[in-house]
Amino acid sequence: MKKVFFILFVLLSGIRAVYADDWGWPVEKDYFSENNRFVAHVTPPKYLKKDKPLLEVFEIKNTQRVSLFRYRIDYMQVPVEVYVSDDGEYVVTVNEHGKVGYGGHVVAFYEKKGCIKNYSMEEILHLPKNISNMEISELIPHSTTSRWWDQNSIKFLDKYEGRLYFCIWLDLFNRWIAWSTDDGKEVRIDDKMMKKWNNKARLWSLQEIKKKFHCDAPYRFLGNLKNPEDRRLIEKLLSDEEFIQGGSHLHTVQSASVGSPSMNRLELYYSSSSKRLLAEQILANWNGRPTDRWPSYEQPLYYLGKVEGTVSLPQTDNPKEATLWLYLVPASVPQNRWYKKAPVQHLVKNFAGYGFFNLDLEFTTKFPFAITAVTPGKYWIKAVLDKTKPLSKTDDPIYLPQPGDYQSLDSTVITVEAGKTVENITIDCAHKVTNPIN
Repeated sequence: MKKVFFILFVLLSGIRAVYADDWGWPVEKDYFSENNRFVAHVTPPKYLKKDKPLLEVFEIKNTQRVSLFRYRIDYMQVPVEVYVSDDGEYVVTVNEHGKVGYGGHVVAFYEKKGCIKNYSMEEILHLPKNISNMEISELIPHSTTSRWWDQNSIKFLDKYEGRLYFCIWLDLFNRWIAWSTDDGKEVRIDDKMMKKWNNKARLWSLQEIKKKFHCDAPYRFLGNLKNPEDRRLIEKLLSDEEFIQGGSHLHTVQSASVGSPSMNRLELYYSSSSKRLLAEQILANWNGRPTDRWPSYEQPLYYLGKVEGTVSLPQTDNPKEATLWLYLVPASVPQNRWYKKAPVQHLVKNFAGYGFFNLDLEFTTKFPFAITAVTPGKYWIKAVLDKTKPLSKTDDPIYLPQPGDYQSLDSTVITVEAGKTVENITIDCAHKVTNPIN
């Protein structure tokens, strides 16, 4: 089983991600049991002190907390997650603050007398003992401080046939893993266990989706479960209205002059939607279509479309002091009244924010763009270059050009089709604005 588990992990984890993260100093926190009768209170070590975090378990009686037991956790920082049994007898901790996936207590089991058993990430995932750190970094999504082995996973305590288990649905593997809490040993999961935990995780996912803020885990689990009743919830994400202003891709160009520094040129800016791309990825897997392991700008589209092109900007005295606005507008909206209705999608880039990249300013007269995860339909594109100080705020939905700014005038109507890209669009944004828009 262990060998199969590792091979499956390799096949499913075609990702090589490195990103920065920032951990503040941990604070005291409560973790309640599912029945809210018991609570684990975690106190972090004092700043710059070498003591270990304190975990104390209380029973709540008539709104008062009665201490049951307390002990020092066996690592230097507080756990990221804590789970308390409904009888207050057992506690499970997951990951360590500031170093997820590292150390020997990535998952640890406790009772009144202390730690029962603890596991490293390598032990949890049954990785070969001779696997190198480089090989692990190729398999696990990681940041500068952590290895995110349990990203988008679902965790809970649950009783089965009188015994309490700690269960994790691992998104990386699309499978369950579980331990008994009384001895901390991993258990073999049979079909009845899996059915029970699938039902519990499904109910959790349905409730989580109703909340205003939630992670991707409930959608990813429902997509893996493939219950026909849940498909509509994922399809709803295809029309999500929160869009991301994607970072630019920069291409380094060596200077022809000896001793001159190399320059960076813009390759692409894009506007997208993480939720729409998530739905694309889940639905594609649901239907057995090829897809990337994780949602991304480059992933293939089947239900939505993409628009790519170039905006021609004017030769200005200082292109860094400008903000470019691109609006994807429904074809039904008259082009001379485009600002009367919020655009379907927009892309905003402030050139001033890229001064430290040693940007090739001449290249900014040709602005390559892409708008992805677009609902099929007919649109046209409006471009506005803000040159009026103070520059507009990039989080505003619409910027109305002022005298001294530049804008595009006429735009060809384009048809976006599902699974296709409209390419080679050219937008001329070199028309100077002389009169304010009313």
